[in-house]
Amino acid sequence: PPMNIRQTLREVYYIVTDKTLLYFSLSSGISTLAYSMLTYYFPIIMSDLGISTFTIGMVYSVISSLYVVFNVPLGALVDKMGSRNALTLSALMAVPLFLLMGALNPLLFIISLIIFALVRIINSLGAHRFMLNYTNAGKAFGAFSLITSVLAAIGITLGGYFLQRSVLTPIFAVVAALFGASGVIRFLGLPRDEKRSEAKRSLLLGLKYLKEDKKLLLYLLVSVLSSSLSLETYYVTIYFVKDLLMPLTLVGLLYSSYALIMALLPLLFSIILSKHSNFKALSALVLSDSVIFFLVPLFNDLYVLFVLFYAWAVIVATESIVGYNVMQGVTKPEIRGTQVALVGTFVNLFSIFYNAIVGLMFQIEPLYSFYFTGFLGILSFLTLEFAEFTGIFRES
Repeated sequence: PPMNIRQTLREVYYIVTDKTLLYFSLSSGISTLAYSMLTYYFPIIMSDLGISTFTIGMVYSVISSLYVVFNVPLGALVDKMGSRNALTLSALMAVPLFLLMGALNPLLFIISLIIFALVRIINSLGAHRFMLNYTNAGKAFGAFSLITSVLAAIGITLGGYFLQRSVLTPIFAVVAALFGASGVIRFLGLPRDEKRSEAKRSLLLGLKYLKEDKKLLLYLLVSVLSSSLSLETYYVTIYFVKDLLMPLTLVGLLYSSYALIMALLPLLFSIILSKHSNFKALSALVLSDSVIFFLVPLFNDLYVLFVLFYAWAVIVATESIVGYNVMQGVTKPEIRGTQVALVGTFVNLFSIFYNAIVGLMFQIEPLYSFYFTGFLGILSFLTLEFAEFTGIFRES
């Protein structure tokens, strides 16, 4: 039965007062605040250091390749270390790297930024492992989204404000200090992780389950096909500005309000949808998401586009919670780092080809990019419907 307002508020209270979840979300929020102060401005800083645009592009290409090559090995390492140790280590490793970046030496900056990409992988896998091993993954993700989204918005604003005033070196020191504080909170506040696995065993089991577990394989396939259903994708922004002549300030308002929606709704939806997160619900959301991509290019009226955009934002907020709870159900506690990494690796590999294809399609005709993305979403929906028809959902 649906919960009333009083029950919902009680659930929110329990989540907010959960010390373990509070320490995790707070430490993640602090590191997100620190990272957000600089991440959007790294290309500008490198350009100011005299690094060429070609070299900057190569740096980001190397970083993208690291996510493909090291995701799975680092996932196995995170399973061996445990969530708390992985999260603590990633935060503390960031401290010397940002201090080195603060020296404003071009070579040191590039090397530190590339190494920091590996640190980010460890942090991301540790965070996913922690949330998936929490009693209710959706609620953990909701609390995490609330704090990190708000602090990310603050960090982006602060970073732009200080960089505009050429306060550069002190920012790196502040960011390093914030990462250090995050590491201390994680070490002292998070419980020891007893559900660990040897790296080699974790990797072998991860591959074994990927081949034998039909539900996990289904989740992987759906994740790959539906990963492109994002109105944050680069070609959508280009379409809004270049084709629809939408002012940049309006585009900024759209995506800022989207960040606000993603800060607030996941926590609420994690409570409401805690008993309704399954493949069937995910199927309906993927279909709704796909329909948006077929509708957006049909309208030039800004008011209609706003309605579609915010409908999409609500669908994504709902989908993030349902998807997270589904993932908790198809992964194993002791090897979740490896399993998350395997899914992420396939999604990243697919995105390399997807970005190239939609870029080519957009150059020919922008509508093709939207229709191709919507088609992939429909394929994801049909995959889930076929799985239900064949009885995969009912398998233990």
